[in-house]
This record gives sequence, structure tokens and C-alpha cells, in this order.
Amino acid sequence: MNLFKLYSRDILGLSVVGFFILSILGVIFGTIALFNYASGNTVLAASNIHLALSHILFVIPALIIGYYINRPSWVAAVDKIKFTREINNHS
Repeated sequence: MNLFKLYSRDILGLSVVGFFILSILGVIFGTIALFNYASGNTVLAASNIHLALSHILFVIPALIIGYYINRPSWVAAVDKIKFTREINNHS
């Protein structure tokens, strides 16, 4: 594993965080849609439920990328690179 893969793993990890934030935003939109529906404003509720469903779908790529970057061989290679860089910095 080279440094490009190491940094690409970090960037993919940040994208997983972003996707989960968008998914949480979908849950928030769903809650707002529920309150709108309960108050009788069905037009606004329909709009918010559309936003909620489109944002909740971001959990799928987050799970796929999270599975991809947490493969045991890749985690072991990253730990090996970090360990050797730490040893070289202290020498």
C-alpha cells in the first residue's frame, strides 16, 4: 500500500461521514414531515417526505464505502505504514 491509497482511504472515510450526515438530515426532514402531516399541512408534508426519502438513501453508499475501507488487509496495511512512519520519525 502506498501513500496514495492511504490518503484515498482517509478521503473515503470523510465521505462516509458526509453521507451519514445527509442521512441524519433525512431523518430530520421525516420528523418535520410528520409534524406537518399531523398539523394538517399535507402539501408541505409531501414535500418534506420527498426530501426525507431522498436524503435517507445516502446511507446505502455510506455503508458500502464503509465496508470497502474497513477490509482487514487494508486496515493492517495502513497500521503498518503508520507504524513505520512513526519509527522513522523517532530515529
